[in-house]
Amino acid sequence: MHDAFCKENVHTFIFNEKHFAIDVNTGSLFALDEISYKFINALIKKQSFDLAEKILFREYGKEASNTRKEIEQLIEESLLFSPLPEYFKSELSLKSLCLNIAHACNFACKYCFAKQGNYGNKNALMSWDVAKKSIDFLYKYSEGRQHLEVDFFGGEPLLAFTVIKKTVQYAKETYPDKKWRFTITTNGSLITEEIEKFLYDNDISIVLSLDGQKETNDKFRILPDGNGTFDLIYPKIKIVTEHRKTSTGYYVRGTYTKKTPHIAKTAMDLHNLGFDFISLEPVITKDKEIGFSEKDLPSLKNEYEKLSKQYIESQKEKEWHFFHFNIDMEAGPCIQKRIHGCGAGIEYLAVSPDGSIYPCHQFDGVNEMKLGDIYNGILNKTVEEKFKNANFLFNKEECAHCWARFYCSGGCLANNYNINGNIFKSYKIGCELQKMRIEAALFVQSKLKEMNINYHSSVTDSQEIK
Repeated sequence: MHDAFCKENVHTFIFNEKHFAIDVNTGSLFALDEISYKFINALIKKQSFDLAEKILFREYGKEASNTRKEIEQLIEESLLFSPLPEYFKSELSLKSLCLNIAHACNFACKYCFAKQGNYGNKNALMSWDVAKKSIDFLYKYSEGRQHLEVDFFGGEPLLAFTVIKKTVQYAKETYPDKKWRFTITTNGSLITEEIEKFLYDNDISIVLSLDGQKETNDKFRILPDGNGTFDLIYPKIKIVTEHRKTSTGYYVRGTYTKKTPHIAKTAMDLHNLGFDFISLEPVITKDKEIGFSEKDLPSLKNEYEKLSKQYIESQKEKEWHFFHFNIDMEAGPCIQKRIHGCGAGIEYLAVSPDGSIYPCHQFDGVNEMKLGDIYNGILNKTVEEKFKNANFLFNKEECAHCWARFYCSGGCLANNYNINGNIFKSYKIGCELQKMRIEAALFVQSKLKEMNINYHSSVTDSQEIK
């Protein structure tokens, strides 16, 4: 029997009026009746089976003793309050590059973290020479890696489609000993039949930016002249998604803000528009007009509760995927993988049009975070070491003791920096939203299993959809 019943190892929560407990170290999820839920909470609070049973006996009588026996059995089987499995700190190595191939955009989205696409600098497109040397750099410094990844990002990356095309062909033809995976994040406006065919034929995954129906989308996703973008991009996005039917093919990715907080409606609107792979991400900003505060959290939880019920009901008719509801309930959290973060600055680097290297695309242009360049390699060893440490979960005190630690792996370092100026200090609102979404996902998977709906999809990566 355990000497202490640690709250950080078992998380109890209520979602849509249902009671749950999740064993953090094994990923075991339990749907609880009211007395079991109260007993576990009393056990955490009092650190004693005798005291917990005494408290519950007043309300439930002998049933408290039966509940005690059931919980004791789960603990003996290491399914509840389980010990932390053995782990070791891995030496991470480069496997992925984000080519910020366009410091320019044909949109003027009001919430854009990249300052309307040019990251606060002059508009610029990556040259073929920089792109080619970036692929050479990735190959050179990814020794031992069989699978390599390249993301095309911006701004609007399709402004540099010719370079994208040459880059993909160069990587495959020059380094056929590697298995290449390419992804592009685009607003969709520049997609032509030629571009769509190239992306499809080369199995390039595509993230398409769309915030919802016309009214929602056009509040923030606008053209430089102030006009909305929905009518321009929806027909093109529809063509792309109709052509792709696999989960690796595409995601339609929206951003929600304080002024567009109707998560449930937006997600269902996107589904009703015909999309089967959807993600909605909160805006990350210090702007109080559109950014979230603690006061917004109850209403946002209500939105996720509403969406989870609508999502479950809709699965009876057709299987579709909401990114943040995809959790592997069979395998549970992989401790060895999850103790390391997104890999920013170590496994994952970003290259700007001039060849400068940054820890990730969101640090592009932040001079104090510049690591080096593709010509000379990593020069700033101080920043590199800082990111090595930040990518280890237990080096971040708040994260090390959080119940959600093995689902988010310590969160987004760029969000931490942008909000707090410190990659080790968690962005509180982001953490609360992440935990909220994990609870929603656990509820969804529990209900789908209960309803015997054969839907399973695992989240293999702690990074957010960009």
